[in-house]
Amino acid sequence: MMSEPQISSGAIAASVTGSGSGSTTQLRADLVVLGGRVHTGAPAEPLSSVNGPRADAVAITDGVIVAVGSRADATAWDVAAGETIDLGDATITAGFVDAHVHPLSGAESRHEALMLHGCTSIAEVADRIAEFAASRGEDEWIRGFGLSFDMFVGGELTNAPFAEAFGGRPGYLLLFDGHSVIASPRALELAGIDGPRDFGNNASIEVYEDGTPTGYLIESDAELLVTDLYPRMPFAERVAAVRAKLADFAATGYTSLHQMNMEEGDIEVLRAIEETGELATRVRVSPLWRASDPWDETLERIVALQGTGGRRWHVEGVKFMLDGSIDNGSAWLFEADTRGGGLEPYWSPTELFTRTIHTLSARGIQTATHAIGDRAVEFVLDAVASLPADARGVTHRIEHVETIPDHLVPRFAELGVPASMQPIHAFCKRPDGLDMWTTLLGAGSERAHNAWRVADLDNAGAIVALGSDWPVEEFDARRVFAAAVNRKRHGAGTPAVDEHQALTPERALAAITHNCWAAIDRPADGFVRVGAVADLAAFGLDPLTADAAEFAEAPVLLTVLGGAVAHRATT
Repeated sequence: MMSEPQISSGAIAASVTGSGSGSTTQLRADLVVLGGRVHTGAPAEPLSSVNGPRADAVAITDGVIVAVGSRADATAWDVAAGETIDLGDATITAGFVDAHVHPLSGAESRHEALMLHGCTSIAEVADRIAEFAASRGEDEWIRGFGLSFDMFVGGELTNAPFAEAFGGRPGYLLLFDGHSVIASPRALELAGIDGPRDFGNNASIEVYEDGTPTGYLIESDAELLVTDLYPRMPFAERVAAVRAKLADFAATGYTSLHQMNMEEGDIEVLRAIEETGELATRVRVSPLWRASDPWDETLERIVALQGTGGRRWHVEGVKFMLDGSIDNGSAWLFEADTRGGGLEPYWSPTELFTRTIHTLSARGIQTATHAIGDRAVEFVLDAVASLPADARGVTHRIEHVETIPDHLVPRFAELGVPASMQPIHAFCKRPDGLDMWTTLLGAGSERAHNAWRVADLDNAGAIVALGSDWPVEEFDARRVFAAAVNRKRHGAGTPAVDEHQALTPERALAAITHNCWAAIDRPADGFVRVGAVADLAAFGLDPLTADAAEFAEAPVLLTVLGGAVAHRATT
């Protein structure tokens, strides 16, 4: 667990200085931030610009919020040894949190890579590959990301349409879901892939009728055979890329990121950044435990890693992949998809998954399980429900939750299982229904209708924590917030997707601030109130009153991390 900033009980008592409080003890502050309004995120408190007297000033000492009050209150605060930042009419909130993201691996993998988001035809993709390859050496890898499944609806995914464009070079195209790749013929050759393999789970090497590989590789056990061959970025360059990417996150309003994987060298990268400065955001790293990892060795490694950390990063919890994605047929469903897939989990036997959850819970280790299909979600809920009484009290999250029937909605709140969701993923659904996600679930089917039930889960009392899943999707905190409110992709001009699942601005703000802390057993943080960790964001527009599309482009004036300025807009 990340070490908590400490403040004496006497200082906290002295800091409760709301308008007209009559406090006679002068409060000392390291930092005072003044704005036009403060949204505390805590409606029951007397100082909230939504539900009570207006608050527009925040005082911070030793990394903790020690006062929330008015500008008049702030004139009595002692800031002689600190700093006052006046942001005019800005709106101050708790810092935004990305509850599901891959910042370190994304900073490396997307460096000098081909981005295929927005391509709408196979021919266009082939042209983009050929153009990109023309500037590369004969043996240099070609990597493309964000390839849409939709152009393959009604057809097969193979490397045949792209083989000529690769020009004999090794390379791969990562499909949009992040769970599948199309590998070039040369990449298959280098990986020694010449036919199908049994991985003991739902990972697969797809083959033609004669047994030769098509180039389509499903799930990580198959993908890694190719992707692991790509040479790693030199360490110094990786450090620079990660440092810059975290600054990019902070510049959109984030103060904390929940990283849902851990690659070799990640700890060294984070330490190297802190040797010469500070991370621009907090990073909470949850290592991935794959179904094929040796159980005893992995348990020992996961337990040993817990608590490893620095000033702004730490290792906490563990991530599982119980199933895959709907688009590639590897999500675990109650009933087969329209191609006959979706009936197998990634963890096999599933009893081993339940045993693992029990073992980690007994050791006080939190878990986050990728479960996209309805059967996978139910299985995780059942595993949590089966925990013995002496192993309760540890938070076990479910990531993504793309389709669930009615009977599973109330169980999240009943079991205390947070739903970590990315409403921005819902934009894979097309108005004409000809997207791969809808096609495989069945256009007009109940399970296609029960998509990304963010509002239903929130209304049922579940902790809904928002995230981006970058680099699968865009990460901008303002756009993630807006997507939850208006259910539209910013700037796309397409209709809203499942508007009935939109959150109110107030609930969306909670879901991208406080709920993300509650989802990791930190329910006291993610607020702008006395005693909470001093992570703040300040925007040029008010997220609760501005049009969501306009807020998606609002200036981010300041982010404060543990009482220190992490990002400040240039004037």
